Amino acid sequence: MKNDSARDSAKRLAIHERNARASVAKLRPKTSFGRRVWLGLMAAVSLLTVLVVVVWVTPVLAVTKIEVVGTKLVSEAEILKDLKSLKGRPLPQITTDEVAAKLSDYELIDSVSAVSVPPNTLRIVVIERSAIAIVLINGVEYLYDPAGVQIGRASSSDKLPTISGAGNPSTSKAFARSIDVLLSLPHSLLAKVWSIRAVSKDNVVLNLRTNRQSILWGDSSQPSLKAEVLAALMKHYKRSPSITFDVSSPTQPSVY
Repeated sequence: MKNDSARDSAKRLAIHERNARASVAKLRPKTSFGRRVWLGLMAAVSLLTVLVVVVWVTPVLAVTKIEVVGTKLVSEAEILKDLKSLKGRPLPQITTDEVAAKLSDYELIDSVSAVSVPPNTLRIVVIERSAIAIVLINGVEYLYDPAGVQIGRASSSDKLPTISGAGNPSTSKAFARSIDVLLSLPHSLLAKVWSIRAVSKDNVVLNLRTNRQSILWGDSSQPSLKAEVLAALMKHYKRSPSITFDVSSPTQPSVY
């Protein structure tokens, strides 16, 4: 019985060995063409691995120069100072989110983007906040962007609408309502607006730069239709001073 058991074990072992050899044979290319393909794939994988290591680990693409473009209101020197820790880092490792986080304290920066310029230059593209209106604060005129951020003092060359009764632009509902309307206006009309006042959400009044004409615009809805109706009305009252065009309900406009 012991001899039979030994013979059975030997047979099973031989079968396992044959199966293992067959599995290995299946994995091996059976032709010279297959071997070449196999070797080519292995070479490509090895090359890709080397490239990844070169790009992400070695200093071949390390940042040695940082450029800043698009700044007028913000100091380029201060930005470079705050980004100096990025020097020596591989370019592919540096993201726009990381740069934006480092520059988050710059209130006059609206957005930034990081652009890799191989082999060793990191270009920072800055988009600064843009003024849309003037607000009078304690007798001084200041420029503000749509988010209520103060950009600087206004000058006589700034031909932007003045928001009346804005209070503190960062928290004022009147400012926010006025901005909603200004953003909805066609550029051709926006250029003619001298001042704007939001009495309520549905009662926003525009004053034009010429002829002391006023426009009861209403809210920020239907801007295209309101502008079209207003243009038609203004053709008939081009030289009439001190009148008001009511386009708050553009399907039922009035002049008084």
